[in-house]
Amino acid sequence: MIEYSVVLKRFPGSAKPDVCIFRDEDKEKAIKAMADYDRKYGFSIQDSDGRYTIAGIHLVEKKPVVGEPILHEWEYLDIFDYLGRRRTE
Repeated sequence: MIEYSVVLKRFPGSAKPDVCIFRDEDKEKAIKAMADYDRKYGFSIQDSDGRYTIAGIHLVEKKPVVGEPILHEWEYLDIFDYLGRRRTE
């Protein structure tokens, strides 16, 4: 079984951890969650200290077992163009 997670990546050197906002076995549902997050919030995250810019929205593919390595990771622009449209290539 493979699981897909949508992860908000912080900038390198940030003291705050990355945030997983969605997890499912269906890749298309995860991609839809990426698009929905971008439409609503852009590349930012709201936490208890305020609103911050994030480095990226990533789709992570891995087996749902602790310690398993990441099989593949896509950045937002690997899946969508700069206008937020799904790439077909």
